[in-house]
Amino acid sequence: MTRALILVRLKPRQPDGSMIGEARRTCHLVPLPEADAMPRFLTAYCGLRIAPGSGEVLASPTGMPCEPCLASSPVPAFSMLRHFRGRLGGGGTDR
Repeated sequence: MTRALILVRLKPRQPDGSMIGEARRTCHLVPLPEADAMPRFLTAYCGLRIAPGSGEVLASPTGMPCEPCLASSPVPAFSMLRHFRGRLGGGGTDR
């Protein structure tokens, strides 16, 4: 069974007061944590770790989608992107 997904976008102002530019505020796909889990951070399919207070959960896609998230997600409609995963760049770092 495929886990439910949530859409998360980094907030422009991070909890430490730093600012995030629009180019880094892509819409990430994140597996919904288990109901009883309290993860220290959310991990997007691209590998980005999203700390508490640094992201906003979206009701619908907003802004540019994170292509590595799309390529790595279990969503069948995006499966063709897996062929280009090496060229999509980004992801996998703490921001």
